[in-house]
Amino acid sequence: MRRNQKRRVVVTAMGVVCAIGGTLAEFRRRLFAGRCGIDRLTLFDTTGFSCGAAGQVHGDFNRRLGPHEVRRTSRCDRLGLVAAAEAVANAGEGLFDHRRETAGVVFGGGAGGMLSWETFRRTLWREGKARHPALVLAAAPCTLTDLVANKYGITGPRTTISTACSSSANAIGYAFDLIQSGALDLVITGGSEALSEMTFAGFHALKVMAPDPCRPFDAARRGLSLGEGAGMLILEERDRARRRGAAMLAEVLGYGINADAYHMTSPDPEASGMSAVMRQALVRAGVAEEDIDYINAHGTATRINDRMEALAIGNVFGPRGRRELMVSSTKSMIGHCLGASGALEAVATVLALHAQTVPPTANLTTPDPECGLQKLPATAIRHPIAHALSNSFAFGGNNTAVLFRRAQTAADSRAPEAG
Repeated sequence: MRRNQKRRVVVTAMGVVCAIGGTLAEFRRRLFAGRCGIDRLTLFDTTGFSCGAAGQVHGDFNRRLGPHEVRRTSRCDRLGLVAAAEAVANAGEGLFDHRRETAGVVFGGGAGGMLSWETFRRTLWREGKARHPALVLAAAPCTLTDLVANKYGITGPRTTISTACSSSANAIGYAFDLIQSGALDLVITGGSEALSEMTFAGFHALKVMAPDPCRPFDAARRGLSLGEGAGMLILEERDRARRRGAAMLAEVLGYGINADAYHMTSPDPEASGMSAVMRQALVRAGVAEEDIDYINAHGTATRINDRMEALAIGNVFGPRGRRELMVSSTKSMIGHCLGASGALEAVATVLALHAQTVPPTANLTTPDPECGLQKLPATAIRHPIAHALSNSFAFGGNNTAVLFRRAQTAADSRAPEAG
């Protein structure tokens, strides 16, 4: 199959804040070390829940923001602003040396500033008056998109996509479309999510949360761990990136998107949607099944989802998918970051391509024979990776798979944490 000859789209910079890293460099180091950041949740009281752990962001990330930003934004937005600022700083000189209307912002969002809503409601209930109206203004998932666009003077399209756990993967796909089609030259894309009582209680009610750090694809897995954080990627048209001397960390070749139309929370037991979305990404990118070297799995650590994802990999890649294809789950270290998951896992996938190293699945001791995946490294392993898929599967049957290729030449790429 021949690859689509439209404009090429490259990743030129990234930024991260999550449970295992407040910067891209820290995230990279701990990702390959298999550091698990899932521990005791302290943002709110978890008394009465069977689970009290999550991939919480610790440390004072607010120090990298101005007082006005801290005072008038939600935790979700602050995480996103910090990650976006790092991505812009890492992008180097000349990022905005163009007409600002040819740049856009496309983010994925989930619960947005729900934690702020909860604080506002509690204050109103206890004191009988609204003392923090800014908490309400900061609650919508689209707020971060506007904040970033306004901060950097971007006057092109700004879009917020909300498709549950595939939101920021879909954002990356849409950003790719905007550049490949010629509508834009530059897009800041990704997503942000903060832990909240609503999401924590909701997943607890579904009985899918593990009492200890999650163990994707492990025979003894007991459910998922929630997390929070932000992942941001700068996507540019390749020739423009070259002209300004930018690093090219990876190339986005395409993506697939579909819906199971099966159930609001459970995947199709035939894994038809998951299988189809990976095939769609391959076809659109003009990449053969045998060319994929690594899959960053959705890997939630729930009994059904892990088994269905493994089935889908077998459906698409055949015996090679089960026996030879490298697969790992970033959620084993940072938890399930819902609307930000796709973006954070895309960053991990780009880092894997750049380092030619497969990140581990933390906490994995005994791979589940029902999944049948035989290349699930529990520690990082050097491995040639030319093409990689990043999978994101969401409630409502919303499936997305983004396909990345390694930077073509050494001259195209610098260390991802370099500015």
